[in-house]
Amino acid sequence: MKKYDAIVIGGGVTGLAVAYDLASRGLKPLLLERNDLVSGTSGKYHGLLHSGARYAVNDPEAAYECAVENKIIKEIAGHCVEDTGGYFVLLDEEEYYDEFKRGCKENQIPIKDVDVGEALREEPNLNPNVKAVVEVQDAVLYAYKFAVSLGLAAKMNGADIRIYNEVIGLLKEGRRIVGVKVFDKINNRMYDEEADVTVVTAGPWSEKIMNMANIQNVKMVLTAGTMAVVPHRLSKRVINKMRIPSDGDIVVPYGNNSIVGTTAYVIEDPDNYTIPPEDAEFLMEEGSAIFPAIKRIGFSRMYSSVRPLISVGEEIETRKISRRYEIYDHEELHNVEGLLTAIGGKFTTARAMAETISDVVCKKLGVKKRCKTKETKLPNPLEALSAEQLRKSGCPESLIRRIFEKKGTIDEELLMSALYMLVASFLW
Repeated sequence: MKKYDAIVIGGGVTGLAVAYDLASRGLKPLLLERNDLVSGTSGKYHGLLHSGARYAVNDPEAAYECAVENKIIKEIAGHCVEDTGGYFVLLDEEEYYDEFKRGCKENQIPIKDVDVGEALREEPNLNPNVKAVVEVQDAVLYAYKFAVSLGLAAKMNGADIRIYNEVIGLLKEGRRIVGVKVFDKINNRMYDEEADVTVVTAGPWSEKIMNMANIQNVKMVLTAGTMAVVPHRLSKRVINKMRIPSDGDIVVPYGNNSIVGTTAYVIEDPDNYTIPPEDAEFLMEEGSAIFPAIKRIGFSRMYSSVRPLISVGEEIETRKISRRYEIYDHEELHNVEGLLTAIGGKFTTARAMAETISDVVCKKLGVKKRCKTKETKLPNPLEALSAEQLRKSGCPESLIRRIFEKKGTIDEELLMSALYMLVASFLW
C-alpha cells in the first residue's frame, strides 16, 4: 500500500493550494519543493489581488475568474490581505474609457466612477493630469503570509511538505507514473516516493517535469516580467493605467514600498536569464507618468519573475496570451496514466485552480468529497499555533518566548514577516 495518495511537485501558491485542498478532502498528499516555498514565480509577483478589471476587455474568462476569487480570498484569508481598493486612471487613450466600463459590467466586476478632484485629494501623489478615475475592488495579497497559511492548513489536515527536495525523475510501471525520484538537498541523498497520482504544479519548470515522462507536445510560453521597487508608499490604493493591459501600467502599494510593474519578454530557461538593462529606464518613465515623484525618489532594486503561459501554437504578442489556466490529464492526452499538469493562471486564481485539479484527482481515486476551501477560513499561523505545538515541532524555548512576547509590542508589525518565516521553519 502506497504511503501517499498524491504527490504534488512544486511549492508555489498553486501547489500549496492543491496540497491543502486534497488533504481537506481526506487524502494524504506529499508536496515536494526544490527550494523554499514560493521561491519561484509566486514569491516574485507584484502583490496584486486582482478585481478582474485589468482583463475585462481583452481576456474576459480570466477577468471573471479573478472577480470571483477576489471575494473568496478576502473572506478566507483576511489576515493575508490589505483591502486597499484600486483606481484605474485615464491618462490618454480616451476611447478606452467606455470600452473598459462595458467590459467590467459584462463580467460582473463592480466599479464606480470617482470625481477626479476627489481622487486627487485621496491620492495626492497621483499625476494631476488624469482625465477620469474609476474605482475597483483590487487589493494587496501578501505572498509569504498566504503561502505559510496554506501550508499550515495543509499540515493541519494531514499533508506532508518537504522543502529543498527536488524531483529529478519519475517512477514508471508500463504507461503509468507511480511516483518520483527525489534529491534531498539538505541531507545530500536520493530516495523514491510512490503515490497513486502525481500532480505537476511547477510553474515555468513544469515542461521539464513533463519531459521526464517523454511528453514533448505540451508547449508553454515563458515570459519574464521585471518589477521595480520604490522605497516609499506612494498611495493608499493599487493604481492602474486605464488602457489595454501593457507594460509598466500598474503601481501596487506593498507594505511600506511601491511596486512598479511590469514588463514582458520571452525567455527560454527560467533558471538562466537576466533583466534587460533598459527595463529600469522604461519602468521609470511609465511609473512616473502615474506618480511623478518616482523620478525624484528612484528605485531601490529590481526583481523579476517568470510567467508560465499556455502556448497558442503561433507567434503572438505576450500581452495577448490569456492568463487563464488549463489542467492537462496526460492519460487522456498522451496515454500516460497517473500524471496531471497545471499550467497558466495567476496568484489570484490559485485556489480555484487547485479546486479543479483536486476534483480530477478525486475522480481518478474514486473519492466523492466536495471542495471545502472556498468557505473555510485559512489559519493565521501566529494565532493558530500554540507554544506547545511549536515545542513539539522542535522549536527552541527561547525562540518560542520571543515569538509570543513580541505580540502586542511596538515592533509587532515590523517583525511579522520574520515571525512567519520562523514558524514555517519548524513546520516543514
